[in-house]
Amino acid sequence: MKKVSILTHSFLDAYNNRIHKLYGGGLERYLYELCLLLKEKEIEVEVHQLSFYEPFQIVLEDTEISGTKVTGHFCDNLEKIPDIFNEMAHIAKGQLIYASCIWHSIQYREGSLGICHGINWDRINLVGEAKEQVKENVQRAIHQLSKIVSVDSHFLSYCRSVCYYYDPEKIELIPNFVETERFMPGVKEKSLDEKVRVLFPRRISHERGILPMMAAADLLLEKFPHSEFIFAGETIQETEICKTFEYWLMVHPNRKRIHHQSYSFHQMPKVYQEADIAVIPTIFSEGTSLSCLEALSTGLPVISSNVGGLNDIIIDGFNGFLITPTTNRLVDAISMLIEDEEKRDKIASHARETALAYDRKIWQNRWRALIDNYLQLR
Repeated sequence: MKKVSILTHSFLDAYNNRIHKLYGGGLERYLYELCLLLKEKEIEVEVHQLSFYEPFQIVLEDTEISGTKVTGHFCDNLEKIPDIFNEMAHIAKGQLIYASCIWHSIQYREGSLGICHGINWDRINLVGEAKEQVKENVQRAIHQLSKIVSVDSHFLSYCRSVCYYYDPEKIELIPNFVETERFMPGVKEKSLDEKVRVLFPRRISHERGILPMMAAADLLLEKFPHSEFIFAGETIQETEICKTFEYWLMVHPNRKRIHHQSYSFHQMPKVYQEADIAVIPTIFSEGTSLSCLEALSTGLPVISSNVGGLNDIIIDGFNGFLITPTTNRLVDAISMLIEDEEKRDKIASHARETALAYDRKIWQNRWRALIDNYLQLR
C-alpha cells in the first residue's frame, strides 16, 4: 500500500489541548477532505502537526478517516517551526504533502507536494525585511517542491510577480469547495417583529477581523434594536483576543442580542439558514474562504473584505459586497442590508448560483487527477 504523510501546523485541536476533536477551521476541514480522497485511493495517510501543550500520537476512531494516525510535535516557540517541520519530514512515512507554512524557511524533501492555503504575509504593518524573507522562503519552496497547489489566485499572482520559475504548471490553482447539497437555502417564516440576524461564521482571531466586527456590532446594536449578532467560531483559550472577546460578551449592555457558540460542521447548515446576513471581515491571511462559500451556498448575502481569495469569490454588488476591513465600512455595509430587505433578497438570489461553481465534486475531481499524476511520477 502506498503511503502519504501530511505535514501541517494544525489539524486536531492542539491549541486548546483537545486532541480528541478536529479544530474548527478551514484548513482542518480541507485536510480532512484530502485524507478522505487519499483513503479512497487506498493510500495509507498519516498527519503530522504542531502541538502547543505536549507531544502526542493518536489513531483516529469513529470517523470517516478512522485509522489515520496523527502525531503532534511539541512547539513552544514559533521560530522553531522550520526545525519542527524538518523533524516531521525525517520520521514521516511515504511521500510528503506540506500543507501549510510555505512562507517559513523550511528545507523541503525534494519531489514533495505543497499547498498554500492563503497568503499569510499580506499585512500592511509587516516590516519590509520580513516580506523580503518571505520572498526567499517561497522561492525555495518553488525550487524544491514538485508542485504547489494554491487555493486562490493571489498566491499564484504573488509567485509570478516576485519569484522565478520556468514551468507555468509548477503552481496549480485549485480553489476551495463547498458541499452544495449540505449547505442549502432554508425557508424563513417572516413576522413583523422578527430580528435581523447578522452572522460572523469565523474563528475568534485577529486575522479574521474579530476586533472591527466587535466595534461594528457595538454601533449597530444601538442603531438597530431589532438586530442580533451571532458569532459562530472557535476560540483559542488564554490568548489576549479570546480574553478580550469573552470580557466584551460579559459586560456588553446588549448582551442578550449577542450570541457565541462553537458549532460542529454538521450543525453549521442550520446556523446559516437562520441568519439574514453573513460577514467575512478578514484583515489578512485568507484563501477562498470555506465560510464565505458556505454562506453563499445557503443563499445569504455576504459582506466581505477585499482581502486574499475573497476577491475571487465575491463580485461586488452581485452576490455580496467587497469592502476595506474597517469598522466604518462594516457599519455602512451592514446598515445598508439591515435597512433594505429588497436589496438583501436581490443579492442573495445570486449567492447560490455562485456557490455551485465551487461544488465539492469539482474540487475532488481535480485533486484525484493531481494525486494520480503525482504518484505516477514518484
